[in-house]
Amino acid sequence: MNARTGQLAMAAWLVVVWVMLWGSVTPANVLGGVAVAAALLLVFPLPPVGSPGIFRPFALVRFLGFFLIELVRSSLRVAALVVRPRSQMHQAVLAIPVRAASDQLLTLLANAISLTPGTLTLEVDRPGSTLYVHVLDVGPGPDGVDRARADIRRIERLAILAIGSAECRRALDEDDRSLR
Repeated sequence: MNARTGQLAMAAWLVVVWVMLWGSVTPANVLGGVAVAAALLLVFPLPPVGSPGIFRPFALVRFLGFFLIELVRSSLRVAALVVRPRSQMHQAVLAIPVRAASDQLLTLLANAISLTPGTLTLEVDRPGSTLYVHVLDVGPGPDGVDRARADIRRIERLAILAIGSAECRRALDEDDRSLR
């Protein structure tokens, strides 16, 4: 999507929101929405967006399916922690270097992590492409930390396959080759 298309899409969205706020579709409301949208986009122009990755619909469906399953699984895990509190919960803040080169991919990854119960993205170190993630209960020992890192890596991998650029996919392939 180029800058002009993005501006037009945002203007259309603002007009829709304006009309919804007024509660009826009338010529005056639509024209008022167009005027407000034009003024807002003139005063607050959208920043340029870097080159987005390639949108792959089947991979995105796979990402969303995995995310929904992880959402349910994590919700059940957190509910069990609440119902059956333990005297010792093993929390951790993990620094996870990511291969996500674009802001869009980093945002998707950070939000997917934060929306999953029991995990929260605390900080995104953009120059180093590192996410700092709080995990509510990693379990005892280093195996729990490794498992939490592997879960985040899996989400990252699926996000890169869904909307990642060619550069991100190459980094993913290089990491896969180095693990073999």
